[in-house]
Amino acid sequence: MSIYQHHVLAIPPKQHAAIAEGIKSAGATVIADKGGRLFGIWKPLLGLSLNHLIVLTEWPDADAAIAHGADILHGIEGATVELCDLWQPTLRPAPGARLPELPGGYYSHRHYDIAADTLETFLEHSGAAWGSFEGTHASQVIGLWRSTHVPAPGIIRMRLMAWYQDMATWERSRYWKGTSGAETANSQLGARYAMTLDSAVSIVELVHRG
Repeated sequence: MSIYQHHVLAIPPKQHAAIAEGIKSAGATVIADKGGRLFGIWKPLLGLSLNHLIVLTEWPDADAAIAHGADILHGIEGATVELCDLWQPTLRPAPGARLPELPGGYYSHRHYDIAADTLETFLEHSGAAWGSFEGTHASQVIGLWRSTHVPAPGIIRMRLMAWYQDMATWERSRYWKGTSGAETANSQLGARYAMTLDSAVSIVELVHRG
């Protein structure tokens, strides 16, 4: 099964475009020769300081990601890895799937910490919610991954990425309890929320689609 490598890069001010260009050209070419694939590059709007880039790549396995993942920064100066994590895909995305072509908008990157023995139930609630959620809001769930980072014994960290047409859509979707037309999603999200031990979210903007 493929695995995704998540990099948070600290970069100098006003260098988003230049560093992203280097990653999507030289860096993506280098990792492609070693079995990797660039999934996407984002810049932060909320939740992280502006001087960062978020890079997600897909690899055939963890060994390949660990051995060659840093090569995405081949030839790039000024960017340092602030955070690196491996994500195992669950319900989405499918292996080899590309980031969907979506019209502008914004992405949420959220983590959920849950008890390890509730994973299957968490996945069931998530999958059951998405159809109603996406049918009501101008949104799309990109992926739900299990992080290899273990916050504490017996705890699993899940990583959710979703696209929203605009910030107003994201704001409306946060108050899911009163959303007409998404009653099924509301029920499932409520059950999932009750299982959540901790959570945090960043709002990011796509710089390059892999």
